[in-house]
Amino acid sequence: MKLKYKKMVIIASIVVMALGFVALVFLDNGSPNQNAQTADLNLNENKDINKLIENYFNAKKSVNMDALSELVSDPSRIPKDRYTILASYVENYKDFDCYCIKNEEMDSYRVYVKYNMKLKNIESWVPCLTKYYVKITSEGKYVIYFSALDNSEVEFINLADKNEEIQKLKQEVNKSMSDILEKDATFKQYYQKMQKEIKAAANGESASASPAASAANNGTAVPSTAPSTAPSSVPSASSAPAQTDKRK
Repeated sequence: MKLKYKKMVIIASIVVMALGFVALVFLDNGSPNQNAQTADLNLNENKDINKLIENYFNAKKSVNMDALSELVSDPSRIPKDRYTILASYVENYKDFDCYCIKNEEMDSYRVYVKYNMKLKNIESWVPCLTKYYVKITSEGKYVIYFSALDNSEVEFINLADKNEEIQKLKQEVNKSMSDILEKDATFKQYYQKMQKEIKAAANGESASASPAASAANNGTAVPSTAPSTAPSSVPSASSAPAQTDKRK
């Protein structure tokens, strides 16, 4: 009996120690959002997201508001004025690659879209990078999220945007864009004219919107400390994801 009792005590001690170790590991892991900064990127693995992005760009190209409204969480936050200016310059978009980081706390993704853009009457196709926040509705529908974010979502987006692979991708796109701007004077002139007009339109939107609406809707006009889920509009050589068709 004494030997059996001793064995039971030893086993109980081992179980307690194991549970304590598990608890320590769990506590040390911190917020699940921390994984976003070091997560591997999923490239074109989610076909629903790829389809959503292609449909959105097709609708944006012609400023089809009915089609765009079906693809976003809040149609009132679609920057129609900027998209109208963009449509007057852009002939087409192609070669979409969607790099995704999943928000493990909810059905949502930070999506970085690399694509090529062609301006009207210009031969060059130029690389661009735009970022979005995509969520799945209660009906199972994927939408580009242009609505308010909670603190956890803001944290997730900020960490995802610091992901090392995303930073490398941004640098690659910026370099390619800069090279084209240096080599193609006609493109540079046309592109800079487009940027100037869109920036003016964005400033007008910011002036007429409340601070909360601006932060929620305008990735290009708001400091990066409050990620935006709304679309920015223009690819930039100095900061490729200056197009943030996302909201924080």
